[in-house]
Amino acid sequence: MIPRFVHLLCLLVFSVLPVVVQAQDLASLIADRIQVDPVGRVTASGNVEVFFEGTRLTASEVSYDQSGDRLTIKGPIRITDADGTVLLADQAELDRDLRDGVLISARMVLNQQLQIAAAEIARVDDRYTRLDHVVASSCQVCAAAPVPLWEIRAARVTHDDVGQQLYFEDAQFRFVGVPIMYFPRFRLPDPTLKRATGALVPSVSTSSVLGTGIKQPYFFVLDDHRDLTLTPYLSSSTATLEFGYRHMTRGGSITAEGAITEDDLEGSRGYLFAAFHHRLPKGFLLDAEFEFVSDPGYLYTYDYSSKDRLTNNVRITRVRDKDIFRASLNEFRTLRESEIPIRDTLTDQFIEFYYSREIPSLAFGGRTMATVDSASLYRPSSVDEDGRDVNRIGVALDWSRQWLLPEGIVGGAELGARADAYVIGQDSNFADSVSRLVPRAAVELRWPMSRRTSSGSIDQIEPIFRLDVAEASGDPVPLEDSRIVEFDEANLFSFTRYPGVDGVEDGVRVAAGATWSHQNVNDWNLALAFGRVANLGGDLGYGQSLGLTGDRSEWLVSGHWGMGDNLSILSRSLFNDSGNVTLSETRADWEADTFSIGSSYVYAVPEPAEDRDDRLSEWTFDGTYSFNERWSANASWRYDFRADRAARSGIGLDYRTECAELSLSLSRRFATSTSVEPTTELGFRVSLIGVGGREAGPGPTRSCRG
Repeated sequence: MIPRFVHLLCLLVFSVLPVVVQAQDLASLIADRIQVDPVGRVTASGNVEVFFEGTRLTASEVSYDQSGDRLTIKGPIRITDADGTVLLADQAELDRDLRDGVLISARMVLNQQLQIAAAEIARVDDRYTRLDHVVASSCQVCAAAPVPLWEIRAARVTHDDVGQQLYFEDAQFRFVGVPIMYFPRFRLPDPTLKRATGALVPSVSTSSVLGTGIKQPYFFVLDDHRDLTLTPYLSSSTATLEFGYRHMTRGGSITAEGAITEDDLEGSRGYLFAAFHHRLPKGFLLDAEFEFVSDPGYLYTYDYSSKDRLTNNVRITRVRDKDIFRASLNEFRTLRESEIPIRDTLTDQFIEFYYSREIPSLAFGGRTMATVDSASLYRPSSVDEDGRDVNRIGVALDWSRQWLLPEGIVGGAELGARADAYVIGQDSNFADSVSRLVPRAAVELRWPMSRRTSSGSIDQIEPIFRLDVAEASGDPVPLEDSRIVEFDEANLFSFTRYPGVDGVEDGVRVAAGATWSHQNVNDWNLALAFGRVANLGGDLGYGQSLGLTGDRSEWLVSGHWGMGDNLSILSRSLFNDSGNVTLSETRADWEADTFSIGSSYVYAVPEPAEDRDDRLSEWTFDGTYSFNERWSANASWRYDFRADRAARSGIGLDYRTECAELSLSLSRRFATSTSVEPTTELGFRVSLIGVGGREAGPGPTRSCRG
C-alpha cells in the first residue's frame, strides 16, 4: 500500500512548477510549498496530501533525496486505503525501490475497528505489514480510560493484505489489563474478511440435565460458495458434535444443521434438519425440507428446537399475475407423548396439487377464477375408521363483481360452483366413492362513511351486510382439511368459515356487523369491529368454543388501539348472548427509549372438536430494559393458569461496549408434550467486536472526557 503511493509521489514532486500537480489523471499532490535545494533534494511541506486510486496520504512534510535514494515523511502521517485500512505514524522512511519501509511509532486501524499500535511498522513487498511490540484492541483508549476492556499484546504481528490475515507471535490475551491466556502463535482474520477458516468464540452453559459444558465452534471455508461449521459440545453427561452446512448454488441454496450425540440419558442420539431451494425454468420454484430426530425428547433436552411435530416435504410452486400453481408431497411425524401411542391413526403422508387461473373478463364484467385441485392423505393403520385414507379431486368456478350504488353504498355479488369426487378407504361410515356438487351465490352491501372533526381527527364507520346461499348435493364426506376452524374478523364476511374445501356451510346465511375507526390528531388511533353470523334454515354446525354453535354465532368483537409507533394493543373475543366469554386473545406491545414489553393472554373453553378437553388459559410475557448505554436486561415468562405453573421462564443480562459483548442467561424449561424432564440452563458468552468480521454496531464507547 505505501510503496505505490510514494512511487507516485516521487514522480509528482519532480513537477515543481505548480502547487497542485496532476499526473496523467492518475494521482494528485497538494502542498503549501514545494522546494528543490542545490543538492537535488525535493521537499513538499505544509498540509501535504496525496490522492491515488482511492487512497489518501496526509503528512506535514515529504522529501526525496535523489542522491541517497531515500524518501522521508514527517508526521503526523495518515494513510487511508480504499478498503478502510488506516495507517498512522510519527515518521516514515522508505528505500530506493520503494518495496521496503519503516514507520516509527505507528498505529494501524483495520476497517475502522481493530487498532494495532506498534513501536515500528515495516512494509514488505507491498503485501505484508510487520508490526513489532504490539498492542491490539478494538476498544477505545484515552487518558480517562487508559486500560482497554480487552487487548492482545504480542512481540510481533504480521498482516497479510492479500490473505486478509493477522499472525500473532508470543501473544497474551488480557481482560481489563489482567493476562488471561498465552499463545505462542495464533492467527486471526482481519475485520475486512467476512469468511475465514478457524475457531469461533466458544460458549459455556450449565444444564440441570446435561451438567456444565463448553461449545467450541470451528468454521471451515470449503470454497466461495460453501462452508461448514463443526461444534464439539462436551460436558459431564454428553459428547456431542453439532454441525451446520451452507451451500449457495447457481439457482438456489442448500442448508443443513444437526448433531450426533452420545450421552448418559439415551445413549446414541441425533437429529438432522435440511432445506433445499432451487429456481427452475419458466418461473417455477423447487423447495424441499427434511427433518429427522432419533427420539422425541432430544430436540427439547438440547434446546435445538421447540418442534413437537416434524415435517418432510417437497413442493413446486409458481406465482404469476394471472395464475398460481402448487404441488407438494408431505410426510408428518409426531413427537407428542399423547400422540405417539396412536400415531398409526394420524395422517402420515399428504399429497396436494393446486392450480388457479383468472379467466379473461366476461361481457358483464367482474373477475372470474377457475380452480382445479386434488389431495390425498394416508394413515398407516389398517383398522377400520382409524386407518382412513382419502383421495379427492375437485374443480371450482367463481365470479365476483362490485358496484358503486347511490348514497355511496358499495354493492357486491358472487356466484360460484364446486364439484368434488372422493375415494375413501378403510372407513365403513362412508361409501368407497362419493361425489358432491356445491353451487353458491352471495350479495353484499357496505356503506362506508367518513367525517373530519373540528379538531382535525378522522372518524370512519362502515356497516356491512352479507347474504350467502349454498346447497350441497351428493354424499357426506369426511372433514379432513376442515377440522380446525377459527372464527375471526378475517372470515366474518367470507362465504365460509372452514379453512379447507371438505367443510361446506349449507343453507341461507346472513352476516351482519360494522367497523369503526378513529384517527386522532395526537397520533393515536382506535379501531373496532363486531358482527355475527346466522343460519336462517338450521344449525351452523360448528364446535362450542369456536363461537359458531346453534343457528347463530356468538358475537365477535375485535379491537386495536395504537399510540404512534410505541404502543399497540390487539384483542379479539367471542361473547354468547348471556355475555359470557368463550374465547379471548389479547396482545400488547410497548416500546420506549429504554425498554420494550410484549405480553399476550389467551383463554378458551374446552372444545372436543379440536381435541382440547380442558380449559385453555395462558399468559406470556417478554421484555427488555436498558439501564444505560452498556447494560441491559431481558426476561421472558410463560404461565399456564390451568396447570397453575410456569411453562417456561428466563432472564438475561447483557453488557456491550464498542469492542465487546458479554451475555449471561438463566432459563427454566418445564416438561411439554414431548415428555422430558424439566431443565434449568445457565449460559455465558463473550463476543469480541472488530475481530474476524464481527462489525461494530451502535455500541457505546467509554468516556474519554478529561
